[in-house]
Amino acid sequence: MNRLKHIQPRIAPTVNARVVTLDIERIPGHARVKHRGLTIEGEFWDLNGWKHTIGRRIHADDVLEWPRTICAAWRWYGEDEVHFAAEWEVGGNDGFLRRLWEVADECDIAIGHHAAGFDFPILAGDWAMLGLPAPSPFKIIDTLKVARSAFSMPSNTLDSLAKRLGVESKSDKYDVRVAQAAVAGDKDAQARIEDYNRGDIIASEALFDRLRPYARNIPHLGMWTDDEMACPSCGSTMTATGRTVHANVQRYEHLHCPNCGSHARGTTRLKNPTRTRSAR
Repeated sequence: MNRLKHIQPRIAPTVNARVVTLDIERIPGHARVKHRGLTIEGEFWDLNGWKHTIGRRIHADDVLEWPRTICAAWRWYGEDEVHFAAEWEVGGNDGFLRRLWEVADECDIAIGHHAAGFDFPILAGDWAMLGLPAPSPFKIIDTLKVARSAFSMPSNTLDSLAKRLGVESKSDKYDVRVAQAAVAGDKDAQARIEDYNRGDIIASEALFDRLRPYARNIPHLGMWTDDEMACPSCGSTMTATGRTVHANVQRYEHLHCPNCGSHARGTTRLKNPTRTRSAR
């Protein structure tokens, strides 16, 4: 792990932002469909999930029970404690979803693997069904999107990326039967899925730190500092290298971060090296 110190930097302490890593767990829904004189019944994650069998989407009227969010874990960046909430705790499903709303309402940045494409759109729907308003605006850093834009890896799962990039990986694998047993009241299953959910948080945050020097199009962390030379990736003070960064027709000062190794360009355009442009 010593070799990773220079490429797994922490966010600078000067960054005055509430950053949270969050992950949810869900169980599938249940549907019953009449198809060619037969009754087909079973679990589904998506209404398109049975197309190979019935040749169409599952109709909403055929749904007996919708997929739902059953638990979640989160950790505030810079803190040790990983928090956990589940529908089998006091307050039930409504109570734990309201607690997640409070987390989202408090944070400035939320981190997660597939968070922009899955976790937070799902949670937004959950909150809407509870009659809650939208939480305060916050930025999402999706480590799946970051990895896909930074590298070309054969697999971009959280576990695969963590193992291949040399950071702490997941402690277990999701098992739908364990999740369903936890919902049904099995204490051992509840403990197991809680451990799994907490492990996802530790792995996700470690992956975020590992990916940050390579990240593109993430929120500029300098927005939460008083440093006009703050690194976009970690918030530390960048230094000028004396080199220049070339855009298509402009030049800018080259900046380098001694903390995370990220590169950036200054905001002031240097003297234009040419007065001509392509006609196309």
